[in-house]
Amino acid sequence: MTDEKLESLIAKRNALEEISNRHEKELKDAFINAASTSNLSSEEKIRKEFDEKIDQNRDLQIGIVGRVKAGKSSLLNALLFNGETILPKAATPMTAALTVLSYAEQIEVKIKFFEQSDIDALKERAAAYERKLKERTEFEIEELAGKKAKQPEDVERLKKDSRIIERAASKAESELKKDIGLSGAYDQYQMIKNSSITLNDCGGEKILHPQQLSDIARDLGEYVGSAGKYMPFTQSVEIAYPNEDLKGIRIIDTPGFNDPVPSREERAYQLLKTSDVILILSPAGNFMSQTDTEVLEKLTNKEGLRELFVVASKMDDQLLGDEYEDMSLDEVCDDLKRILGERMNATLTKINQNNVFDQLIEDKGARIILSSGDCQSMYLTFSNKDHWDDGKNQIWDNLSERFRDYFNDKEPEISKESLKKLGNINLVVDKINEVKTKKGEILAEKGNQLCVSLTNAVEDVLAALKNELKRKVAEVRSGNLANLQNERQNAELFCAKLEPGITRVYQDVISDWKIEASKNMLSFVNAMFNESRSEANESKSSFTRTHSYKSGGFLGFFQKTNYYETQHTRVSVAQVRSSIEDFIGKVNVNLKLEVMEELEKMKKKISSKISMLWAERAAEQSYDVDTVANKIRVIIEGLNLPDFTLPEKGLPSTLTRSGCAEDSEGEQILSEGKEYLSKLSRSLQQTLTDEIERYAAAMKRTDMAGELLAKYKSELQELIQNIQNKEETIKRFETIETELGNI
Repeated sequence: MTDEKLESLIAKRNALEEISNRHEKELKDAFINAASTSNLSSEEKIRKEFDEKIDQNRDLQIGIVGRVKAGKSSLLNALLFNGETILPKAATPMTAALTVLSYAEQIEVKIKFFEQSDIDALKERAAAYERKLKERTEFEIEELAGKKAKQPEDVERLKKDSRIIERAASKAESELKKDIGLSGAYDQYQMIKNSSITLNDCGGEKILHPQQLSDIARDLGEYVGSAGKYMPFTQSVEIAYPNEDLKGIRIIDTPGFNDPVPSREERAYQLLKTSDVILILSPAGNFMSQTDTEVLEKLTNKEGLRELFVVASKMDDQLLGDEYEDMSLDEVCDDLKRILGERMNATLTKINQNNVFDQLIEDKGARIILSSGDCQSMYLTFSNKDHWDDGKNQIWDNLSERFRDYFNDKEPEISKESLKKLGNINLVVDKINEVKTKKGEILAEKGNQLCVSLTNAVEDVLAALKNELKRKVAEVRSGNLANLQNERQNAELFCAKLEPGITRVYQDVISDWKIEASKNMLSFVNAMFNESRSEANESKSSFTRTHSYKSGGFLGFFQKTNYYETQHTRVSVAQVRSSIEDFIGKVNVNLKLEVMEELEKMKKKISSKISMLWAERAAEQSYDVDTVANKIRVIIEGLNLPDFTLPEKGLPSTLTRSGCAEDSEGEQILSEGKEYLSKLSRSLQQTLTDEIERYAAAMKRTDMAGELLAKYKSELQELIQNIQNKEETIKRFETIETELGNI
């Protein structure tokens, strides 16, 4: 049924385009605008999207979201790795890689590293963190000194007190750490800067083939472990291995919320957007916090029968409160689920845009799964308790003290079953398996949803075309022919008077823009160059080398050992190279945005200035100010944008080596690096100057006044002809409207 509906909608979409092309003057522009506004794609794109959505061979995608330390790794280790610690826990946003788990006959681990643009973005955010930290520290010093001062004159003295400065710095840092995106970026960039390797050493991607599951944990340590060699540069990890539970599904474990890495965060949200099932992990002890709701508000896409479940993780932490002192384990779990269900409904009701969370709200807690990944792992590894880590041992001690009848060494079977109950992984497995059985239904519904969206888009475009025809009919019916003919008779005189003014305004704006844009762009390049040159200078350090020699004595006996020191310099070749790569990276990432901003300023200024001139001198003309602005933008958009990219040049051979160089050799390498950086900067500045000049010249050659006034006269003449042939014109419009109605 869906295929037939799709074909019908595509036919209707194509018919609209065909009619618009055939009646170009009346509908072409209206069709292009309406299709863009309504997201009505081409036939090719529609078919491709539909095929992807209903592909029966694709795996169902299960997305897992949750803040850092929400218990995601513990859950997945319990769910897929028999409780063994294969996936390391992420202690911070930096050590939380995007992880994809899927089925394969042989174990394969694929590691993807950051792109240079990610590191550039991290560096910018790190710099922003340092600026904010400095500002916050200065504010806290003022506050503390002001509070402690007994007399106004004491404030300046107290601002220099080391104890106040230390307290202020600590308080400022504590406040900024709450901004995970900013502080995480700072910490990540510090690790990148202090790493013994560079991004070039990573090679973009690595594929590992561990022999057994236990080897995965060992190998991953190098890439996502807190002390891993490659951890500062790891973006994502894809693990495929022979686990029957993974057949037909892919599990996406996203990093913690407010990911400081732009590309990873974007990829995570794209994956979640297309997920068929989403497990939302929120620690039971801080359930549905502000941090959770910030990301849930971004889950605005509701496609097909996407299933949502909430896992109240680390629930073992919440069983020990005094309020549960006289309750059994079952009673405590039931009460906890009730409380969390009420909190979830209250939270989600406030952010339930597009009815995304209807499932969770309407089921009144039925979709909340209380779980403890650690307890499940403890159940699975109970026979090997001696190898539990400190965290698991602490959980066991707490539970065995509070619920002795359920957790004790004398009754291992009862203890295991109690741990299994708290782990509650079987319920997670049941929900996933239940979704697997709905695969056909889910895919079919996704196809239906696409058809619904396509139906709405086609109807919106059809309505827009009909409205355009109605507007034209009304314009013809109400048009004052005498006024329009008078306007036409005076059009040449009007244009002759207005043309010099438009030309003057246009040329003046271009000239001013050329000067201003050149100044701004050169300033931008200089700022980047100076920063990179400073980084190159930081590659040089001084050190002292101690030497010794023997003196005095007789026949080799009673000799005295003498010591002396020499001063030396050392230059890190990698750091010099990094300063150059950093400059190139910043140019390629940011320069185009800067150029586009300058061009946008110019376009807006031209539209504004000419529209104001038109409004002053052409109050009675058929073109209004908005129409003039639109026509100007159309003319400008027809010009080609300049290409501002840094010329590619190979690095000097001395900068391709690794390690450090000392004294004169190091000075030579540093000098060559800074000279190469200077050449790049001068080359870019010349390119910018030339391109701005070229673009300004091309703009000046454009006859803005002529093109704008030609459009005005042409459309004025067409409107007059339509009014003169009013009945015929209206009949033509009605015929076109009938064609649209017959689609």
